[in-house]
Amino acid sequence: MVSKADLIFIYDVQLMRKIKREGYSYLLSAISLADRRLWLYPRCIEIENIMKEHTKTLN
Repeated sequence: MVSKADLIFIYDVQLMRKIKREGYSYLLSAISLADRRLWLYPRCIEIENIMKEHTKTLN
């Protein structure tokens, strides 16, 4: 069974585009209850590394 800990919720369009450029596809695109677009990815070390790199470029 898949749990919430197995998933990554992305709300940042720029980050989603970086992940897409690296060849990863999201599992689901949706609009949250807060009326924000989100993309759901499986949790893996490669996507987590893209997220870390993205955070470094923002700071």
